[in-house]
Amino acid sequence: MHGHNFLFNQPLAIDSNYLLSLLPAIALGYRNNSFESAHTMEQRFGAGIKSQIENGINTGADQYPVVFNITGPIVKYTDWYYIGTQTMMRWLAYLDNDPAISGIVFNIDSGGGMVSGTAEFADFIKNMKKPTVSWTNDYQCSAAEWIASGCDYKMAGPHASDIGSIGTLLGFQDFSALFEKYGAKIYEVYSPESTEKNKDFRELLKGNNAPMEAELSKITQKFIKTIQDNYNGAIQDDGFVFKGKTYDAEEALKVGLIQEIGSLEEAMSKF
Repeated sequence: MHGHNFLFNQPLAIDSNYLLSLLPAIALGYRNNSFESAHTMEQRFGAGIKSQIENGINTGADQYPVVFNITGPIVKYTDWYYIGTQTMMRWLAYLDNDPAISGIVFNIDSGGGMVSGTAEFADFIKNMKKPTVSWTNDYQCSAAEWIASGCDYKMAGPHASDIGSIGTLLGFQDFSALFEKYGAKIYEVYSPESTEKNKDFRELLKGNNAPMEAELSKITQKFIKTIQDNYNGAIQDDGFVFKGKTYDAEEALKVGLIQEIGSLEEAMSKF
């Protein structure tokens, strides 16, 4: 049973430019009805992992590493074009219990995504028995950085362009004016007992951002604390790390977001 992902009207840990870059593909998918079922996507994802295991067995080695791809927006459930963190955790649990797996390299190319499910996934990685390395050669932003922080060792390729973006935002749309243009009006009537129900969004519609900003602040403080804890004090804050700035590989190395610049093959050689 799969849930649903929402990239709007909920807190997000995502780079804004990255979010905007996703919209054309999502719109085209809806227009052409080209989205695959979650079942099909999970089968393909699992087949890629099983193929690596078979290749490892065929080498005759007692142990071998596995590359675990995290690409595209971070979502909780598998749907649209994307593998969800809930699916990923099931496969990681399988790998974590395979004695032939020497370690796992997380190959990350993501500008972030949903807050929902991200903290759980990062904690899951942090508590794995197998040694883990995060590696990116492009995007590792926001929710993706949150996830990478759970790894034992952090690396990036020399061409990595955006690492960090530690922070949260709300993608909020109000379509009421569009509906009214076509003669539709939306009414919401709340019971007298439900004064707190949807209060933050009701305040947004009135132009009052303060309640939602307070909620985002709580999430961001948890995000920052997780990064600080998972990096064990290794972050050399330049005054911008925890304010949402992104860094290329060389800059990320200086502020401590990664520990080494190297290739994917070098990351795999850690095990």
